[in-house]
Amino acid sequence: MIENVKIDYLGWSGFQIKKNSGPNLFIDPPKGTEFPDDEIIILITHGHPEHLGGTIDHLSKSTSNHKTIIIATKPLCYYFKRRCIKSNVEFIYARTLETISPNPNYQITPFMWKHMPLLPPGIKNSIRHVWQLIKGYKHAFKILKMTLKGPNQIGDMLGYIVKLKDKNIIIYGEGLHRHCRSKDVAIIGAIAPRSTILVACEPEDINELPNLIYASEADEAIIYEPHRPWRDQFGLPHIDLMTLQKKVADMGIHARIAL
Repeated sequence: MIENVKIDYLGWSGFQIKKNSGPNLFIDPPKGTEFPDDEIIILITHGHPEHLGGTIDHLSKSTSNHKTIIIATKPLCYYFKRRCIKSNVEFIYARTLETISPNPNYQITPFMWKHMPLLPPGIKNSIRHVWQLIKGYKHAFKILKMTLKGPNQIGDMLGYIVKLKDKNIIIYGEGLHRHCRSKDVAIIGAIAPRSTILVACEPEDINELPNLIYASEADEAIIYEPHRPWRDQFGLPHIDLMTLQKKVADMGIHARIAL
């Protein structure tokens, strides 16, 4: 638990970071997120539809006059601007490894990552995965339709290093997985050692994730399964978060499950 900071899971890859002072910080708030009637900062990791819904609703429907700061890639900022009816909104283009200070309470440094693989390893597993998607074609069509309504361009996929007075937080979005190299994770971890790291988890990455989390030099990991609703819809397997939690704890790192 970070002193004077509370991290709440909002579903999908969404989080809310609350401090005793300063604006609340939101990461990829999903549709249905309840925002405080106060100044907020929103970080967007990438432009997949389930990561944008809460921000779009806030900008297009909210009547709050409090300031909103959006930090995202340039294409996503343009996408949000076209849907924004609020007047007190500041859009900040996130550039890799360029530190942003949107508020005296936060220093935010974006970094690039590659999205977790869409298919599991192995031809048989991939065929089985695709077959489950075909059987759930109605759900697949809805997801495709939602994606086509989203932005045409999304720019880089971004994680964020958030430096606070009390603690540092590393936000990997959906970018920590079996194709990552430990040395690349260590480079980010060296910028903000002894951090709390937010880690999206899929079942195919359970063996690699403990070593990657260890390479980050984090002293706490918050682990979660971002696509659980879709996996339920398609009958796909879930990751055993309790087993992963134990694997990480065995490496001397405090781990907690976000549900």
